Amino acid sequence: MSDTKSLLTRISAFRDRLEKTPTFQEAPRGSGTLQLAGRAGPAPAWISQTLRQLAGQGSQPGPMPKELTSRARRVLEMARNLVVQQREISDDVFYQRLVTQSVTRLDPLVRFHQATVSATEAALRLIQAMPESAEFQTRLCDGLDTVLDSIRTRLNIARQTLDKRRTEWGRVERLARYLGDVQSRRLISFSVFTDLAEEILVEAKQGQPLRFLAYPHETVARQVAARSLTVAAVIARMVPHDYEWASQPVVPVALALLMDIGMISVPGSILNKSEELTVEERRRIEIHPRAGAALLLETIPELGPLADVIAAHHERLDGTGYPNGLSFDQIPALAKMLAAADHYAGMATDRPNRPAHDVRTALTETLLAAEEGKLDSDFAEYLLHLSFYPVGSIVELTDGRIAVVVGCHPSRLNLRATTRPVVAILSSASGELLPKPEVVDLAGSEFGGILRALSTEERIQKLALVHPDLC
Repeated sequence: MSDTKSLLTRISAFRDRLEKTPTFQEAPRGSGTLQLAGRAGPAPAWISQTLRQLAGQGSQPGPMPKELTSRARRVLEMARNLVVQQREISDDVFYQRLVTQSVTRLDPLVRFHQATVSATEAALRLIQAMPESAEFQTRLCDGLDTVLDSIRTRLNIARQTLDKRRTEWGRVERLARYLGDVQSRRLISFSVFTDLAEEILVEAKQGQPLRFLAYPHETVARQVAARSLTVAAVIARMVPHDYEWASQPVVPVALALLMDIGMISVPGSILNKSEELTVEERRRIEIHPRAGAALLLETIPELGPLADVIAAHHERLDGTGYPNGLSFDQIPALAKMLAAADHYAGMATDRPNRPAHDVRTALTETLLAAEEGKLDSDFAEYLLHLSFYPVGSIVELTDGRIAVVVGCHPSRLNLRATTRPVVAILSSASGELLPKPEVVDLAGSEFGGILRALSTEERIQKLALVHPDLC
């Protein structure tokens, strides 16, 4: 029997047993009376036993009332179903991975779910204290309905967040496997990368939040995959504005997925080093574009015409890049696009030697690098279409409120518009989280604006217990 069928069987059995417990017949609202329907008798011992099992407690719970109103039965069954859902999340293999991989800090989703578990246990204790009086059962159910409704909402948020994280991790794992296959010279087709690129382009067209992925405690292949996926997501938002590649955007995004394949041979001890690299270690890093291009020529011959792009994505217009010190027209145009996206994504992502810069600083520094002649100015300015605060950014407004960016006003000509996006207000100026987000278009507001973007640690601190999906 499958796990799903087994779960349905247990729930069905639970309902059958509820039906056999005597209930009060509730009089019409306002009559103030409740009548017992059927023969009175003690509430079955299984109710107390089930509650004890659901709460994960070893101690004997308090006695249950002899009779339950029909509403109390519904509340009890609701609690039963919510605990089943809660345990499904707790026992989920990927959730357990998040628990065990919380190396330096507890994962936001884990913190959120643990708080939900605590709320559920508190609700179960109230159910165990169900009074004998039908009238007081009804009053207690009024409060329990609200509590269980809140728990149901939190479980839905947890499931959705878990599914998104699972999808995100699956994509990292998938790309890492593809890169490993190329590195091991196993037969592989460019189509597996273009298929993944298509998925990323669809998400960009849908306006989904831009995520800056980092997995510092994972294998080198997964770390490289995470960074490559971030650059690919940035490229997917730049390429529609390029006259040459807008009609065939899959190729630039797929190349972003492949551009750092030469890094897989770099030892993790170098890749994750927080101190300054030695000359030899830096040399190992700086040969990865050339090594990656050679590897792709050997394993995916159809990429031959584009191998030079992979080899040159760390070159700079002023000749200060690597591995060959190329400059200006010596650098392929597509490599210049990858360089701008990589520079921006790298600054906005956590690194072993520094935390991530906020997104506004990352874009500003990328534009300055173009102004200084290191990056192509046209490609750098494409990043303005992401705006200074891309969709998904968590920001603090000038009056102290916390908000998430849900829409942008991209413009290469009006920089003020790119700093005043559409936001959903999450908290009051005093930091109290709102029950329902309030959408505001800052471009249409004469006063106030964004003060700064929150760091990863600040997002977790302020939002993890209510909005784990935004952390």
